[in-house]
Amino acid sequence: MRTKTEEQADKILEAAGRLFGHLRFHEVRMGDIAAEAQVGKGTLYRYFRDKEELYLALLAQSSERFSRRVQAAAAGVEGVRRRLEAVLAAVIDHFDEQPHLFDLIQRAEVLNIEEVELPWRRLRQEVLQLYVDLLREGTERGEFYVADPELTGLLLLGGMRGVIRFGKQPRPRDLPRQIVAALVRPAVDCPSARRPGNHLPQASRS
Repeated sequence: MRTKTEEQADKILEAAGRLFGHLRFHEVRMGDIAAEAQVGKGTLYRYFRDKEELYLALLAQSSERFSRRVQAAAAGVEGVRRRLEAVLAAVIDHFDEQPHLFDLIQRAEVLNIEEVELPWRRLRQEVLQLYVDLLREGTERGEFYVADPELTGLLLLGGMRGVIRFGKQPRPRDLPRQIVAALVRPAVDCPSARRPGNHLPQASRS
């Protein structure tokens, strides 16, 4: 029996991703995936026993890539507001490039497979925490003001889903900036900045 390789598994998952990109889940057959990946069905079943296991592996692979992309976006920019905008741009681009992901995620959650830790559940919490941390940091640094970072982070998490699924195409080039502007307030709106004798936050001075 041939040894399984990571390269072959990636090749199969990439093929599955292409098919799920323009077909519904129930329309994709294992034989179609094997043909797209240019492997025999026997080879396909050596790597994945059924389509359920395959799409969970596809979600795991995609969530790892998504996580790396978002973290890289956050690390490559100075300034909290610009970091938040960069993260939102990475999120939008990732799902625009892989429109099948929402359907795969929804199906996995509907099945509610208890023995499997669905990767996107964990990743969703990580992204939410990243939003909250950036919103809190931006407020503390005086770049903008958010009264409740936790609530605003939840609104951002849900709102991004709506923007990606139902927002107009092509995307406005400054869409991330528009989203941030809709959620945060100028630093001078911070209650502590309006108290007599208090200095304005450094970032708000002109």
